[in-house]
Parts: sequence; structure tokens; C-alpha cells
Amino acid sequence: MIHFREIAAHYGIGSLLSAPSPVLGGLLHTTYRLDAEEGSFALKILNPAVMKRPEAMDNMIRSEAIARAMAEVVPAVAAVVKDSSPVSLIGGEYVMLYPWLACRPIFPPKLNARHAAAVGDVLGKMHEAGAALFSSGTIPPAPSSSEPIERDWAKIADEAARSCPGASWLDPLRDAVPLLDGLEEKARAARLLPSVLSHRDLDPKNVLWEGPAPRIIDWESAGETDPASELTDVLLAWSDKGAGGEDEVLFRALLDAYRAVRSIEDEDWDAVFDASFRGPLDWLAYNIRRASGDEDDDHADRAHDRSHARMVGASEVSGTLRALTARIPALAAARKWMGV
Repeated sequence: MIHFREIAAHYGIGSLLSAPSPVLGGLLHTTYRLDAEEGSFALKILNPAVMKRPEAMDNMIRSEAIARAMAEVVPAVAAVVKDSSPVSLIGGEYVMLYPWLACRPIFPPKLNARHAAAVGDVLGKMHEAGAALFSSGTIPPAPSSSEPIERDWAKIADEAARSCPGASWLDPLRDAVPLLDGLEEKARAARLLPSVLSHRDLDPKNVLWEGPAPRIIDWESAGETDPASELTDVLLAWSDKGAGGEDEVLFRALLDAYRAVRSIEDEDWDAVFDASFRGPLDWLAYNIRRASGDEDDDHADRAHDRSHARMVGASEVSGTLRALTARIPALAAARKWMGV
């Protein structure tokens, strides 16, 4: 049971004017709209499985510190800070509160060159500011990550088959094992050193639009990154036609806007493109565990129960396998349009 009244009292937003309503779209956490005497807010209930991880709280606090710093130069939406922290523990739930924004994300194929250019401009400014933050030490560095795990995708597929016999995504996963092994090897070999602090998940679901103006939300993945790698991810996400393939007009609009702010000369694009498979491979492995019931996402009396978590995991496995396959020709198109 979520203690909405206690949460409202903790944040001092007054009495609730109506029953909280769930907001669709979160892949890890649950969000509600709260209408209270002091205004409307988005309440994020953090996934208990995520928050069990020893590093989770520090990561959340640090990512919000990055969001607040970025809000000086880009339209970043940061969480409300209460008692010196953006995360509060209330009634056994870890929660975060945000101002409610009367705007929505826009997805392919409804994206146009104006959207792409606005995102390219924001990303360029974010990387410029993020380079200064990274070098200044204003935000303490995250603990050094270990070497990437050398995954055995055939073994992962076999274990998934034992946990989820008959699952619709098993055959596509087995068929993709040689491809996944090859991409894993390329990504491991292309270790890139981070040099900026940035959002690291700037795809269309995390950008809300007020007319032509973007608002950047969901900063929980924020941290150190290689700027060319993030630029690659953002270019592919925002030039997606929505029905397969990349749109050259959107691609060039975003790239030109980024270049107007920040140079991309002297990058090792072979290494950048190979390294860009790391994030999707990690996300695939996580969702196979979630679809198999190995990630403890269950929680009584709300959407993130075990069956919901497995359903979301299964959907993400299928989607990520398709995205990994589509990424290969998309990167070939990117190489052509960038002339690298």
C-alpha cells in the first residue's frame, strides 16, 4: 500500500484534491500524478529491486545532482529536494517528487527536423557543460566500474529456456546467439574513456515537448560517458522512421545542431560504433533475467508485481533483439551520412 497522504504531508504540498492516478510508460518504476492544494506533481515510486542494490541510493542522489547542474544550461527537470535529498523513504517506499508538466513525448514517425535539431542543440550544450563538470570534480566520480562481464549467450539462452519454456522470445534469442557473441566481442574490445557527465538515456520517451521547447526528464542513468558514444545513440534514436530504417533529414538536422555547439573531429568512429552495442546488450541481459523471474521486481498491491515484471521483461527482450539487429544497418547509414 502506498501512503499517498503521508507522502503529500512529507513534501508539504497540502491535501490531495483527488485520487492519485497512475501514469503509463515507466519500464522500471511506477509513476502517479498527484493533484494537491499546492499544485500538480509527478510522484515516482522507485522499483524495490533496484533500490536493494547497495549503490542504488548513491546513484539516484548523484544523478539528480547532475540534473540540477545541467538545469543551468539545458531544460532539465530535476526532482524536488527534501531534507537535503531528492529521494525519500516513506512507508517503506523510496519515492521522488517532480513538478507536473503539461506536455508529452513525441515518438516516430511524428518526429520532425525541428524536434531533432532541438535535441541536437541540447545534447551539444549538455556535453559542453558536462565536460566542465567532469574535469572540475564538482560532482564526485562514481565508483570505478569493473571490466565488462564476458557473457556466454548460448548459456544464457539455455538457462532462459529452463525458466520460461515455450516463451515466444526464446527462438529469436537462440537464433541471435552468434550475432550477440560477435557484438559482445566488439563492444568489449572498444573500451572508451568517459570525458563528460551527461544524461545517457536521451531517447524520445525522456523528452517532453511544450510546443517547440523540449524538457528533459528521467535523469537516473546520468553519469560519465564518452560523448561520441552518446551522440551515436541519440542520432539513431531520433532519426528512427518508426517502421524500420533511419531518416536522413532527421539525422542531419540533429547532427548539424550538435556540431554548431561542439566539434566531433578526431573521433575514432570504428571504436565508437562498436562500443555503442554495450548498452543494448546490457539491457537485453537484464530483461532476460526479468522475464525469467530472476530479478526481484515483485511488490504487493501495485503494478510492479512479479507477473507484470516478467511481462515487461519479455516485451523488452523481443524489442531489444529487434533493435540490435536493426542497429547494424543503421550504423552503416550513419557512417555514410557522417562521411566516416
